Amino acid sequence: MALSILAVHLPERLKLLLVYSVVYGMIVGAALTTLAFKLGLSLKRSLLVAILCLTVFGQSLVLYLSHQRYKEATLQQFKMDKTSLMLEHTLAKGEPPSDPEARKQHEEFIKQFESAKQERRDKEQQLLEISSYLQHRISPVARLETPWPQLFWFIELILCCVAAIWASLQVPRPESPASTAEAPPLDKS
Repeated sequence: MALSILAVHLPERLKLLLVYSVVYGMIVGAALTTLAFKLGLSLKRSLLVAILCLTVFGQSLVLYLSHQRYKEATLQQFKMDKTSLMLEHTLAKGEPPSDPEARKQHEEFIKQFESAKQERRDKEQQLLEISSYLQHRISPVARLETPWPQLFWFIELILCCVAAIWASLQVPRPESPASTAEAPPLDKS
């Protein structure tokens, strides 16, 4: 969990697509296996399943927290755009023109303005979805529509899990006390 929280706050240029998830998996796999060995556990299938579960949980947490940061930044951008608020304020204060032709144009303008406001709200809601965050994430590489960004994240998750298992199997096993007791003494000659 600590690694996931740290990962969210890394600069974007360090979170390279595919590479970052593999490195994350390797760190998680090695760290959890080392911790298990220090606690006296052996590397069994149940430990590997636990490492996989924790890796998936960690990557999901990274996705969730990164999405929350993206959401906050997106909302901030929408709040900073004061154009529609100024137009709305101006329209609310102004009286509709008395000339029938001007009044018709005014009403048409208000309809267009309301339509644009609704489009903006819809766009804002769409940008806040996790699918938009996943599209944003891969946008420097390619402009892909749903479901490809989600599939790309799923592939990253699989690579992360494979890297975690691989790293876990690379951690040197501690020698058991029984094997060191049976070993012959070293010849000093």
